[in-house]
Amino acid sequence: MCTKGDACTFSHDPSLVSSAPPLPQGKKHGNGNNGNNNSKKSMNVAAASFVPSKRVFDPHKALAIKLAKEAQDQEDRSRFTSNVKIIKGEEEEKKSDDDKGDAVDPPFFSIDVECIATGYGSCANGINDGCGNEGRNKEGVPSSQYNDRSHRYPGRVAMVDSEGNLLTDIFIRPPKDGEGVTSYLTPLTGLTPELCLRSDAKTLDEAVEIIKSLLPKNGVLVGQAIDHDVEWLGLTSGIDFDRMLDISDIFRQRMPSILPEAAAVLKKKEEGGNNTTQQPTSEDRSSDEYLGFATRYRHFSLRHVCLNLLDEDIQSGVHNPITDAKYSLLLFHKYRNSSVTQLRIVRDGLHRAPVTKGFAAENGAVIEGVCVSAAGYKYKRAGRKILRWYLAKKTTTKQEC
Repeated sequence: MCTKGDACTFSHDPSLVSSAPPLPQGKKHGNGNNGNNNSKKSMNVAAASFVPSKRVFDPHKALAIKLAKEAQDQEDRSRFTSNVKIIKGEEEEKKSDDDKGDAVDPPFFSIDVECIATGYGSCANGINDGCGNEGRNKEGVPSSQYNDRSHRYPGRVAMVDSEGNLLTDIFIRPPKDGEGVTSYLTPLTGLTPELCLRSDAKTLDEAVEIIKSLLPKNGVLVGQAIDHDVEWLGLTSGIDFDRMLDISDIFRQRMPSILPEAAAVLKKKEEGGNNTTQQPTSEDRSSDEYLGFATRYRHFSLRHVCLNLLDEDIQSGVHNPITDAKYSLLLFHKYRNSSVTQLRIVRDGLHRAPVTKGFAAENGAVIEGVCVSAAGYKYKRAGRKILRWYLAKKTTTKQEC
């Protein structure tokens, strides 16, 4: 029986408590089997009487979540949509007869890059060849392409057109025949020294020139976190192509940054707080200023989206840049012109779906000593401690001998 009274955080079912037999006092010596069995039964019945209390519904938190979603519905999506007139606030979006034929969609392409490791960290902001980054001194190289703190270098790049046709698939030869390579990250990328150093492998400069020759100036690059691929290849928006579209922005879910704080703001408004909290500071209904509280986005991985919307698991093992590029365009064309209502359903579904584990969670966060995610650092630190302990123990043992 619970003795905490009102201080207990569990709700009790009186019927189960009253029917529960008393816990046996049992002897310390004697037949232990019967005592153990009776004890287990009694404990199971007693445990069933303790039902965790349900979370208390907070109407202000629910309202904050609802308002964040409504603000997202008001966001401008013209950069994604084709020749469609967006009617904000309505359940459906309709094509405007006046607008038909006034504009033509630009050509869409997708590129995807798989990187090899030139260091043991997970930093992939820019590239590092592991051999001094001499390529940064060449004419026309963007300042953001090379980064001495990065631990990645392109190993393969694929490019497909709007219909999903493969335009090129290039294996990239690392500088000095791989002298600066720490790992080819084969379980993740499928790349090996044989593939990256074979006779038809291109240098990074040659690969970039091929991509540029296939990419028209008015081309639009589409992909998951496409800005990373563009940065790795040293492409420049407005020069080598028109613009880029990150498809994760289509499916992201907007929510309050700190739910309790957002709920507190709404509660204060309801109770008649000061005028500054009652009146929106912006006329933009999609802005945080209009809401009165900060919001953030939850982004979903390409694998999570494909798994839940297309019933396709495209990254269960080795990542294939051709597959990733094709599915990025497939998702883009399928959902770019969806109505506000359709997108709300899709986003809510992705948000409520079970978490899709990434490569690091399924296969380990460290490959050949290289951290493939931030989670890998704790394993590396633990490994170093164990190694230091082992070496110290080994030295002590030799001295004693």
